This record gives sequence, C-alpha cells and structure tokens, in this order.
Amino acid sequence: MKRRKLLQILGLIPPALLAASCKEKLPSTPTIVTGKIIDENGLPLEGAGLRLSGTDVKGFAGAETFSITAESDKDGNYKLSQLIPKDTDRIGILPRSTDKVPLNIGIGDFVSYQLKNSSYDKVTAPHDIPSSEWGKTVTLHYQFKKR
Repeated sequence: MKRRKLLQILGLIPPALLAASCKEKLPSTPTIVTGKIIDENGLPLEGAGLRLSGTDVKGFAGAETFSITAESDKDGNYKLSQLIPKDTDRIGILPRSTDKVPLNIGIGDFVSYQLKNSSYDKVTAPHDIPSSEWGKTVTLHYQFKKR
C-alpha cells in the first residue's frame, strides 16, 4: 500500500483507479441467511417477517443497494438469498411486521429477540452481517414473544 501511495503522490496512478483497486471483490455466490423463528413457548411461529438489506454508506444517510423480505413457514423456518450488488458496504437483517405477526414498538402484538451466545437478546437494531460472511450461508434464529 505504501508503494501505491507513493505512485499516487507522483501522479502515476489516477486516484479513481487506485480506489477501485483497493475495494474488495464481491462474492459471485449469493449470501444466504436462514434460521428458525419460534414463539414465547418455543413453538415454530408461522408468518413472522424478516428484512435483509444492503447499504452503500457513502454520503450522509447512505443509499440502499437492495432489500428483500421473507416470512417464516409453518415450521418456523425462513430463508433469504441475495447476490450482493456492487457498491454495497453493509448488510443488515431486522425483524419486520407482517399481517400474521405484527411488530410495532409500543403498539404491536410481538417483540423480537435474536439468539446470541445461547440466550435470546431483544432486537434493538439491525444485525450486521460482516463482509467476511458475504457469499456464504449464515444461520440466525429468532424468538417473537407476545406482549
């Protein structure tokens, strides 16, 4: 990297080409997020929603590069699959409200929790999926509890 910086200073490499060469190559296989959603009794919960989205974090607010949703099936299983688009810097997953399983802080019928280190922690922000996991299968489990 020191050599590139020296060449940039000398004007031998255009800055745009230098930036592009430093950007990590995105995987050619989709990122798959899968798991199970259960209710407060440990039973599979059908119709619970999740949203997987990507963001280009340049600029003040960033721009969304993709957004997909899924609902759990009768066995509580869900699967999201996405080939990561160019310019994606961050991927996150967050529970979302559905007709069958409404989530709405202070109003909705359910509160969501994510399994972390053998216990369920209340979801307060999107779970970021590190770029080292892009193009692989990631398993995340959730529990939705009625208020």
